[in-house]
Amino acid sequence: MDKKAIKLWFYSSLFWLALGPLIGLLQSFQFLWPEWMNIFSSMALPYSKMRIMHTNLAILGWLVMMFISAVFYIVPRLCKVELQYKSLAYWAGWVWNLALVLNVILIWAGIVGNPLLSIQPMEYAEAPMLSDILIVLSAVMVIASVHPTVVRRTQKRLYVSVWYLLGGLYTTSITYLVGNFLVLGFTGLGNQVIEAWWLHNAVGFIITPLGLGVAYYLIPLAAQRPLYSHSLSILGFWTLMAFYPGTGLHHFLQMPMPAWINEFAVISSVLLAIPVLAVVVNFLATPRGNWRRAVESFPLRFAILGAVYYLLTCIQGPFQATTAVNWFIHFTEWVQAHAHLALTGAFTCFGMAAAFYMFPRVVGRQLYSRQLASWCFWLMAVIFPIYYLGFTHAGLVTAISINLLGNTIYETLSAVWLSRLFRTITGGGVVLAFVLFAYLILRSIKVGKPFDEGMNETPEVPNTITMEEATA
Repeated sequence: MDKKAIKLWFYSSLFWLALGPLIGLLQSFQFLWPEWMNIFSSMALPYSKMRIMHTNLAILGWLVMMFISAVFYIVPRLCKVELQYKSLAYWAGWVWNLALVLNVILIWAGIVGNPLLSIQPMEYAEAPMLSDILIVLSAVMVIASVHPTVVRRTQKRLYVSVWYLLGGLYTTSITYLVGNFLVLGFTGLGNQVIEAWWLHNAVGFIITPLGLGVAYYLIPLAAQRPLYSHSLSILGFWTLMAFYPGTGLHHFLQMPMPAWINEFAVISSVLLAIPVLAVVVNFLATPRGNWRRAVESFPLRFAILGAVYYLLTCIQGPFQATTAVNWFIHFTEWVQAHAHLALTGAFTCFGMAAAFYMFPRVVGRQLYSRQLASWCFWLMAVIFPIYYLGFTHAGLVTAISINLLGNTIYETLSAVWLSRLFRTITGGGVVLAFVLFAYLILRSIKVGKPFDEGMNETPEVPNTITMEEATA
């Protein structure tokens, strides 16, 4: 096993995990005490720039880098072949990190009028063109390493994780190219249509397939049970690919465009119930008969928690995408609540599960403190839902205040102040979980006991027919 590339992407993701959410926490103070904006503005860091840093680092820094480290770990095992072009995978990590560092520097600098160095005016695609070019270059390098690995496999049957992970790499590249480059060729309504497509597919075609592919690998191994249904997993993969592309425009249902496009977006959003149910049923049915493993195994515990959050995310999403609801909650914080439930809840739990599973096997050390790992879990299991409810309450109060009571924005801000204070306090608990998690991993490198595959966590054994000994 080549560990250089895995370690580089893995450790880098921990750094961005600590930084990205911390910036988000600082932003939340500005909602409560706007004078904070003057402090940050004096450092050329107004709210607008901090928001871009927060979303970019959380998505591209933490989640994508952790999942790609998992790709380099999982795919060779499922294909029973060494990772191809290992140096390419390794240097791709440095290119990706360089893109993120330049992203932060150029956003802070706020250069105006330079096509390569200026902030771009599209949500989730604000990164300057120079950073975008490096991101795409890195993604191509990753694919150039992973795709030949799958082609040269000795394992005839592809386990579903390979479908999701390889498919996720390709959809990441395509989605990023469309949302950050192709969109620039359109103006007016056409630009907004593509922006809406990118906005939702940044989650649906980048984070979702990678995160689900990782979870499909971890849950059967950690639960020591065969996957509940291989057929159901393939159904989930192809329906995800079929229905997700049309959902993006449910963000802009009030935009002037042909009604059939809006209707298509709503129908596509509702049809996502098919892949979601396929995934959640598979995840929650796999540990049947051996649920005690959820107590013993942190990877399983976090993966199951992520599956629960994923189910809740995908119940809320189609509901608030319908025209009967969307007009009421649009432009409120309930939309952000939904995004945080997906990214900070579901997929962050999948990422933490991957980290807990890979760390001892890649580094050769046990976690130095299971108690600290438990603290991370309970902060995510107890404090995060409360944090989400604070977001939700602020959003629904805003919707009622403006749309039903006709209050002014100033009256509305007064009404949600306590909800935002509550959100900031509990958000601090979530950020604490991330900092403790990063500290636990890094501290374990030095003081963790040597890892014995047969004694600690879950042994990598061929415990599921659908993997056909691919994990040996």
